[in-house]
Amino acid sequence: MMKNASHILLVDDEPLILSSMRDLLEVDYVVHTAEDGQKALEILSKNPIKVLISDERMPQMRGHQLLKRAKQVSPNTIRILLTGYADLESVMNSVNAGEIFRYLNKPCRNDALLNVVRLGVQIYDRLASLKPVTPANTASKDDLKPDLSLPKYDVLFVGFTPDDIARLQLRLSKQFTIRTTLTAADALKMITEILPAIVVSELRLDDYEGLDFLKSVVTEHPQLVIIVLTDTVDVSLITQAVNELNVFRYLPKSATQADLERALLDAATKSRIYRAQPSANLKFTASLIEPPKKTPPPTSELLHRLQSVRDQLKKR
Repeated sequence: MMKNASHILLVDDEPLILSSMRDLLEVDYVVHTAEDGQKALEILSKNPIKVLISDERMPQMRGHQLLKRAKQVSPNTIRILLTGYADLESVMNSVNAGEIFRYLNKPCRNDALLNVVRLGVQIYDRLASLKPVTPANTASKDDLKPDLSLPKYDVLFVGFTPDDIARLQLRLSKQFTIRTTLTAADALKMITEILPAIVVSELRLDDYEGLDFLKSVVTEHPQLVIIVLTDTVDVSLITQAVNELNVFRYLPKSATQADLERALLDAATKSRIYRAQPSANLKFTASLIEPPKKTPPPTSELLHRLQSVRDQLKKR
């Protein structure tokens, strides 16, 4: 092991899996292990853990519950969820509360585990060099009033009509300028013209798959904060949204008005941090370390259309 090796934490209630991952990683890292969430939190509070990898299905404290608490104990620790079988509710909770960096399927290939730990450590090191940004208080359950001292944010709803979000627009108009488009093509044009802080998108769009659209947008504008609001909810889609988009929230359309308002207010806080320090954006920082691979159609077609729209606007 190298001198001053980075500390990582592995959490799983299956000793054989824990031992196997430790044996693979301890050549290059100081590896801490725990078989339950409470022990993991104790280790996290006492050691400079750069990457935390947790299984989801554990007794007493599920993985997503651990990652949520880990975010409070050590905000810069890169959080990764290891899933063999995860129910939909747990996976959505891990996105919306734990703000995880990656999902790994269980059993995880050795090369995939090594790559994600290496990338996580590099991202942590970059984050650690940043000066802390003090965000305004995020919305609590009992306080959803907008802070009028903050700048107004552009929010683009894609796949929605003005009537769909009329009530939301009325309630949050003092802090947000809310716009709507029904198609990905119109959204690409609007993003080029105004570059909103937040994009809220359905996954069923008339002209393109929602995930393909969002991939193209995030590739071009990684500073955007993405919220998915959709009836299309399954584990595989959420996994893609996390691993490929670093999506901020993934909400079903059945979410309450208060949940959506809270997500927007929290997204505004995240956008403010990204504006002050772009490297705080994990997707952006990961792209600097590992430039994204060439994307196949239809994503590359959308990027081409985005570039065409931008070129047309420049000629005006």
